[in-house]
Amino acid sequence: MSESFYATLKLTTSEEVLSEVLPQEEAGTDFFVLSNPIVIVENNTIDTEKGVMISGLQPRKWMLYSNEDLTIVYRQHVVSISEMDKFGADFYQKALIAAKCSSPIKRKIDNKNHSGFIGKIEKFRKKLQKDFDESPDLNKE
Repeated sequence: MSESFYATLKLTTSEEVLSEVLPQEEAGTDFFVLSNPIVIVENNTIDTEKGVMISGLQPRKWMLYSNEDLTIVYRQHVVSISEMDKFGADFYQKALIAAKCSSPIKRKIDNKNHSGFIGKIEKFRKKLQKDFDESPDLNKE
């Protein structure tokens, strides 16, 4: 029970969550560590002209506004857990990319590694003051 695996979990809240799962036990408490949990929302629309129903799957992060990739779910909150086969694991990995792209919470960007970073505010403030003080347009009186 110490190896992670791809699984679908049915929770007591009736949610079905797809995730990489690592079963754990600590101090007599059983729980699952979920890595990048997602849910799949099925969207149905009816095309009245063709007389057919169109169904689509939309992957979403399970906790939409979380900035963490790991989540703990206690065993008593899980109704059922089932390991995914290779097809399910491949689907999960592709759906995870789409879920992360559609997430409203994006990762914090370290400005030091990206262009457009000017510097510390205090340093910039001193530079602006120096430029202002040395300006030829400034009345020196």
